[in-house]
Amino acid sequence: MIHPAIHEALILGLIGVSGVSTGVLFGVRQAIPLAATALGVGVSLRDLSAFAAWSTSTANLAFDYWLWSSAVVSMVGAIVIREYWREFFSGLTLFGAAAVAALATKYVFDIGERHHSDSAHTVALALIAIQSETTDLSVIANSPKRGIAYPLLLALGPSGRILGGLTPLIMILTVLLAGWLAWSLAGSERSPRVFTISVVALGAFSLSVPMFRASFFYLNGHTLMALGLLLMVVAWMTLRQSGEFSAASALILGTGGVVGVTARAEGIVLVSILVAFVVSEGQWGGVAARARLGGALAVIGASVTWWFGSLSSPVLDRFGVSVWWLMGLTLVGAALASVSWIDPLRRWITPIAGVVLIALLLREVFSSGKPIGMALAQWPNLGLGAGGWATAAHMFIGSMVLIGLTKRSIHFRQLLFASALVIGGILFTKTFDGGFGGAGFYDSVNRMWLHVMPLVMTASLLGYSELLGDIIRQAQQPRYARRRETDLVISGQ
Repeated sequence: MIHPAIHEALILGLIGVSGVSTGVLFGVRQAIPLAATALGVGVSLRDLSAFAAWSTSTANLAFDYWLWSSAVVSMVGAIVIREYWREFFSGLTLFGAAAVAALATKYVFDIGERHHSDSAHTVALALIAIQSETTDLSVIANSPKRGIAYPLLLALGPSGRILGGLTPLIMILTVLLAGWLAWSLAGSERSPRVFTISVVALGAFSLSVPMFRASFFYLNGHTLMALGLLLMVVAWMTLRQSGEFSAASALILGTGGVVGVTARAEGIVLVSILVAFVVSEGQWGGVAARARLGGALAVIGASVTWWFGSLSSPVLDRFGVSVWWLMGLTLVGAALASVSWIDPLRRWITPIAGVVLIALLLREVFSSGKPIGMALAQWPNLGLGAGGWATAAHMFIGSMVLIGLTKRSIHFRQLLFASALVIGGILFTKTFDGGFGGAGFYDSVNRMWLHVMPLVMTASLLGYSELLGDIIRQAQQPRYARRRETDLVISGQ
């Protein structure tokens, strides 16, 4: 019998090869986004191949569908991307190094998982319902809240075991991608020394936060959700920087969206918020860019519909819609978002989304019997550290005051705006269960803050890098130049 560590290494290796080759094929060239996108592609292939098996009454072939689809993607990619073999090997090497580190935490250092009742449900779903490839899909169909992507991936582990290295791998790639995005957004004025100082300082503080440490080994789909949202932000920021929605951006947006909407049920709302940010951009002059946008959004919407439809999910009955009606709605929405007719309205999309979200949250607060208590429901977790976040919320708010909003780049401000709307989306989705959650680690909202953590991390890195860069540049100016600059300001010239 093959050792579990070798089995996991082979599975993660296939995910890496198929994902990196797909990324290179679509034009992703840098190692860190390649490695992170590879995992997103792996999630998407696993999702869609399972949906295909379930919808064709061949649930017993779900693993085979994933295996062969990944192998075919790998072979096609290897043939097509031969001239980019350096980029392929750099991305695959980084993915492999992250996978080895993740496996070492389990098979060398024997670090256990952080878990609770939801984790037990997820593991049971992965091993009993998915890994056994049962034809009775009712258990899977009745568990939409916790998502399907994470248990599908866990079920790729050895017989009777979950894919243990997956959870730390998700967080390793998420942290690397957040750092890479902050470095890329720093632009031409970025300084390796300043950025390194920011990374060390933020990294040291993050390791002091119990929730951050636990997230590397936390058995739930929250960290996978976080990776999906961060991938979407990468696509959005790449569009803002380059002014072009390339095939690479479309792939990253599409895979991030598929990961997001299938990792957790609330991901449907959070992904929609980030889609609004992408659609609100104005760089859609060419037909090719509009087609890429429509295609990426169609894949995201179709993946949700196929998930519910392949399982005959009770979610459809709850909202009184048929699978074909929902599929048509998502495709029409994707097409509408990409046409030129709405170009004059694009800049208003995110402000309107923000106003609507605030109005919905205020309605929930003031329609409750205890509006003050509901508004302060997360104070024990974020204010008093009951949920394992320690002083993370205090430090974030204090950092934003110190960094200064108006003095920083537009990328920094946009990241904060996106983070604020995602936070609002997290609170809004919880209202379907009633309220804004409660105190303690086991509160779902407290754990859902993990979804926005990479965005906050990216914004903090970028903001501190810009702030420290300004301070160093001012300190290096000759004294007389600083005095003249001050005199000019005082004199009003």
